[in-house]
Amino acid sequence: MTKSLATLTAELRRLRVLQTLHNSAEYTADLEMLCDYLVVSMLLLIEDAGWLEEHGLVELDQIDGVTSVRLTRLGKDVAMGRERILGVRRPEPQLS
Repeated sequence: MTKSLATLTAELRRLRVLQTLHNSAEYTADLEMLCDYLVVSMLLLIEDAGWLEEHGLVELDQIDGVTSVRLTRLGKDVAMGRERILGVRRPEPQLS
């Protein structure tokens, strides 16, 4: 069974969120920064952040109207390719 383009795009976008957080200071970023960095709509990013939180890959926190996203240990493992979660694209292997 082949996946739809929308499904493949969502899986890649979720991986990019995890990888961006992995490379961020303290594994944290606010939604607006992620939106700008990933060049994605805020609506899609909010949906993905909720999905990632439901699957234990990130934690969401809201302070003074700003929503921040923090990578969990499982999210870090998925970003690095050590764990697999259906709904998140697997990262490409690193060539040396």
